Amino acid sequence: MKKLMTTAVCTVALTFSSVSIPLVQQANAATAPQQAEVEQKADNIISTAKGLIGKATYERYVYNPPHQFGCSGFIYYAFKQNGIDLATRDTNVQAQLGEYVPKDQLQKGDIVFFDSNPNDNDPVTHNGIYIGDNKIIHMADEENDILISDLDGKEYYQKNYKTARRVLPSFMYDQATSSTAEKVVEIAEGLIGKASYGTPYNEETLTFNGAGLTYYSFKQVGIDLKSKTASEQSKLGEPVKRQDLQKGDLVFLSNNSSNGKIVHVGVYAGNNQIVHAAGSQSGIKKSVILNGYYDEHYVTARRVIDVQAANTEDNTETTETEAPSAPQEKPEPGTDVQPSAPEEKPENTEDKPAPAPAPNKGTEVSSLAEDLLDKAQYGYSYDESTLSFNSSGLAYYVFKQNGIDLQDKTAAAQATKGQAVSKSQLEKGDLVFFSNSSSNGKIVNTAIYVGNNEVIMSAGKSVGVVKRNLDRSWYQENYVTARRIIE
Repeated sequence: MKKLMTTAVCTVALTFSSVSIPLVQQANAATAPQQAEVEQKADNIISTAKGLIGKATYERYVYNPPHQFGCSGFIYYAFKQNGIDLATRDTNVQAQLGEYVPKDQLQKGDIVFFDSNPNDNDPVTHNGIYIGDNKIIHMADEENDILISDLDGKEYYQKNYKTARRVLPSFMYDQATSSTAEKVVEIAEGLIGKASYGTPYNEETLTFNGAGLTYYSFKQVGIDLKSKTASEQSKLGEPVKRQDLQKGDLVFLSNNSSNGKIVHVGVYAGNNQIVHAAGSQSGIKKSVILNGYYDEHYVTARRVIDVQAANTEDNTETTETEAPSAPQEKPEPGTDVQPSAPEEKPENTEDKPAPAPAPNKGTEVSSLAEDLLDKAQYGYSYDESTLSFNSSGLAYYVFKQNGIDLQDKTAAAQATKGQAVSKSQLEKGDLVFFSNSSSNGKIVNTAIYVGNNEVIMSAGKSVGVVKRNLDRSWYQENYVTARRIIE
């Protein structure tokens, strides 16, 4: 079964050189009145983490609080016990939360990340909580369990340091949002652990599907969403760009079987999280929409609070039931059920369309890839002088020659760039990603789409750089997703 979101190893046994994440944005400092509260919150989180020393043990991919954790589950638990819901136990997703913070500006409570093997499929492989004095506390490995380690101590911490993220105070304080929006989020969050997923809609038993949950939450503040179906709710209010999401906005999703059509909706709760009725097994919960299942199935968002358009005549009531069922939550590492990785990005992206590539640039990328068929060769290490590349190295080189920096030479990291594009809408220059028979659904290969349902890929030492049709059995069976880099 294919899994799009990669899961980090969380072990500190290996020592390889690090690759830095682009410094997109530095962390904002807390205001003076907030700083004391932030420091106290960080101290409480650290105290919780230290309190588990000698009690909790390392268990990869297991989340069994307070007894067994992987590295990211340990961090999730320490924050959650102190009122901070990171909403994910995936190390790679945690590495995108909050804001980037330089190593020389680390503060207590920051989350520090390491990459022990930049050539594998995980952007990061381990993380810990910064506790001050250049030290972190972390769930290290099976031999050591919880350790306090100096960042300048063992070679591992020096060579494999990758990045750090600051989630305090952003995960502590509400953004500037209308009181109505805050109330909607508060109501939706209050249903976690109380309401259950199901149909039909039942306020007495607090039983809701995705659209039922949003309908109920908005009803409590006097806003009638007119319908209990996601597709109809997506016509309300006004569109809002993903980067402009505010608390109380409605976020709409497709699922694996809906062919890009809207079938699910959640309430945006800030910090790249939605509250939603995730499915019969997951119930009402928070989920991160940064990448993986939710990024791949993101369709659009609408703002219905304080928007006059929400009450126009076009928004008529419907008796249609929501179909197909809302997407099942993609579990964090250590949970039971793993849905198949989504095959396609929704086609009706409305206010967030996948931008069409500039014809000349897409053609140039595919033309250079074609030109390398008889010149480049497969290589385990990236070497421009001999034109030796693995699959992601070939993509990196081709884009580099066309003035585009993919920033990473691993397939998994490249699969987070640009925007998702459906398999049926591939255009020249798009990147196509594959697993293989031994990767358990993880992305391990990158190919360049060159038109006519064909891709070019550095496919291995025995075959080299080849052009292949996507209808060939291997490419059908191992297809994971595609991304559009060229705007």
